[in-house]
Amino acid sequence: MNNTSEMNQAGLKKPLGVYAMALLFILAPLGNILISFLGSGLANWYEPAIFLALLKTISTFDWVWLGLLVITGLLLFKQHKLSWTVAIVTLVLVLGINAFRLFQADTNSIDPNFLKIFSILSVVTTLGVLVIAFYFRFPYIDRRMMWTSSDTNPDRRTEDRDSERRKK
Repeated sequence: MNNTSEMNQAGLKKPLGVYAMALLFILAPLGNILISFLGSGLANWYEPAIFLALLKTISTFDWVWLGLLVITGLLLFKQHKLSWTVAIVTLVLVLGINAFRLFQADTNSIDPNFLKIFSILSVVTTLGVLVIAFYFRFPYIDRRMMWTSSDTNPDRRTEDRDSERRKK
């Protein structure tokens, strides 16, 4: 059996990396809020009354970009190239926000040292995910691949090449 026919029989893998990235986008706002409250310096920030009071202090702008993270995560579950583009744009926006906050740490109510360390970690993490996202441009986002289905999909690229070879 030659290599080409083996590739034809093998199905394309489901995009587990895209699923993981989507889940991270969805969970990121909660983690961001919890880390920010942890750095607030309040001893009992996790108690419901204090936690709800702190939630009310989050600015509208922050709610918008945190909501955009959740929406982006949900869009990544949809099989479309535009979803991947939205994810890249969202990562660039988050990178810009984190870089801005890194240089404006002294004007924030959170402990400036904690915010700088958290911002540096956020910038490095966001850059890492952005590099990975650019490297794997539009992975398995082609709607024809039906990766939300449980059926295996043949690799259509090799089928086209085989049919062209047979014509020659």
